[in-house]
Amino acid sequence: MSSVERAYRDPVHDFITLTDPMLIALIDTPEFQRLRRIRQLGASHGTYHGAEHSRFGHSLGVLWVMHKVIRRLKNQGIGIDPWSEQVAYVAALLHDIGHGPFSHALEETLTPGRNHEDWGRRIILGDTEVHRILQERDPELPGAVASVLDGTWSGPRLVRSLVSSQLDVDRMDYLLRDSLYTGVTYGVFDLERLINTLWVVDQEIVLLRKGIVAAEEYILARYFMYWQVYFHKTTRGQELLLRQVWRRAVHLAEERRLGEEWISRHLYRLLRGEADLTTYLRVDDHDVMAAVKAWTEHPDPILSDLSRRYVDRALLKSVFRVAHEEIDLSLLDEAAAVVRSAGWDPEYYLLVDRTKDVAYDYYTSPNGEEGRRKPILALDEFGRPQEIATLSHTIAAVATRRRVAVNIYVPADCVGAVRRLFAG
Repeated sequence: MSSVERAYRDPVHDFITLTDPMLIALIDTPEFQRLRRIRQLGASHGTYHGAEHSRFGHSLGVLWVMHKVIRRLKNQGIGIDPWSEQVAYVAALLHDIGHGPFSHALEETLTPGRNHEDWGRRIILGDTEVHRILQERDPELPGAVASVLDGTWSGPRLVRSLVSSQLDVDRMDYLLRDSLYTGVTYGVFDLERLINTLWVVDQEIVLLRKGIVAAEEYILARYFMYWQVYFHKTTRGQELLLRQVWRRAVHLAEERRLGEEWISRHLYRLLRGEADLTTYLRVDDHDVMAAVKAWTEHPDPILSDLSRRYVDRALLKSVFRVAHEEIDLSLLDEAAAVVRSAGWDPEYYLLVDRTKDVAYDYYTSPNGEEGRRKPILALDEFGRPQEIATLSHTIAAVATRRRVAVNIYVPADCVGAVRRLFAG
């Protein structure tokens, strides 16, 4: 590889300038270029019309934030060996390489039991251009990068923390990027201030005491983006509807009522549960949308109606204007009867959505598994690392307080009756 400079004009970070020929070569692989055709926010463009950005741009942004952070640490005399630095850059660039069509909206729906982390590991270690480029640089590099992404990395802990933690370069980029493209300000925080207050103690990333305010801003940005953008009731309704379209298509394919003539060859293989790496890498958002558009003319009334609703944005409607923290699940049978009496199959037209998240949480994981997340650490006035919630009343106020939102989606002509049912 010859020495070359590559500059990308980025809406968030201005110029992203790369000089490492390996990183440039990785970006030019078919596997990475595919990310241009994977929307960052899945179905959110139906709610925020500007949200058309891709995993490609986000991945470049994460790499660039990693560059900024490592430069900051080096300028402060904090050493990171060349091997670990190289692994950190590649892991940042490739952290989302395994995402499939519509990102999280169809996560494990297209390939049950395999999430984007699983596919990312297969891409990095499998028969791909990405793997060949990494191996050409160093035969141990593919395995090292994969170990950072799957949490088994045995090198300096700060590398893993920078790639995936409560305070990682992934979140730093996607909050700002998603905020910009959705046209909101909820995700805005002072990135440069946050980076310039990072420190390392015993190979752990910590914040200097003067960085606590920047961390508060960052944590609240994440909280508001989740509840105002990522968990927006219309976006959730679109994602649920898209999953129902796929679910119905799978059912019809199993009954041999939907053949390859209705779908691209590679997507049809996913539909039939025949997902190998080559097949997976051939599908993107365009394949899914082409299929859904075609299915609007399918003879099956459920598949054609669900597909038409998605394409024309004639969505199922949320029963609750503001999501509830809990609902009486015993009433779902009565709600199903309401939907059925209106002529709709409740298996496909009565959708229950349950979302939950916290802005900052290390006592419980998103799956409720205790003690899995590490805390954000900040230095107290004596220079000792402390869990940040003990130093910030703002963070303590939101830490570990799990917020749950439940909503129900039904056809528009059923909303009133179902709403009255749950209103008691």
